[in-house]
Amino acid sequence: MIATDLAENEEGGNVARRRDSETALDLLPGVRDRLNQRLDYVGIPQRGRLTYVAALTSRAVQTVSRWFEPERPGLPDVESLARLCDGLGCSSDWVLGLTAEQLGASSLMHASAAELQWVGEVLERLRRAHRECEPMQMVGDEMAPSIHDGDFLFVDRRHDKLGGNGVYALEINGRVLVRRVEYRMGTGIVFKCDNPAYEDYPVKDTDSVRRIGLRVLGKIHAVIGITVFWNS
Repeated sequence: MIATDLAENEEGGNVARRRDSETALDLLPGVRDRLNQRLDYVGIPQRGRLTYVAALTSRAVQTVSRWFEPERPGLPDVESLARLCDGLGCSSDWVLGLTAEQLGASSLMHASAAELQWVGEVLERLRRAHRECEPMQMVGDEMAPSIHDGDFLFVDRRHDKLGGNGVYALEINGRVLVRRVEYRMGTGIVFKCDNPAYEDYPVKDTDSVRRIGLRVLGKIHAVIGITVFWNS
């Protein structure tokens, strides 16, 4: 009896191990590969990909880069995964390798022909107007009320140096920021938040900008947000 029980237990363990191997998740490098696939699909170029994902997840570029390493990629944390799926319009089950369907429940699946045509026309106008720009998403309320958390930004990456007043996407210590840049006589360069709750940050000149490790990612060309005029 004891020998029979041991044999049955061993067989049961083998079955459990076989089941575990059959249902093993393709997390590494599957998550990285599927994220790259989705980023390709939505048109995010390789050149600005890490910056885009960093802005989307509110994580440092160094952190994001680990998720896309070619040899031993890491996994995004739960909050970052949720932000990625929301921002890229894909299912978390698909990113984790649990389903072959990229999209979750999407309102476009139930849109009328007229609504789909309207969306297509909007996308085509955006493509023509901002052909040289790369997309980003605003994270935080530092630029409110001009730019709100979640607004979509069109960043002209050709402007990789400060060139006059304007709104710029910047990176410092791995963190992506959006700031209004103003040149003021007697002060120098001022990095300004439109939200009065945040203080201005003045520096003397462009050499000082380089010394603090600030990198210009591009100049904000346009913003897409939703302004609500009244609530029904």
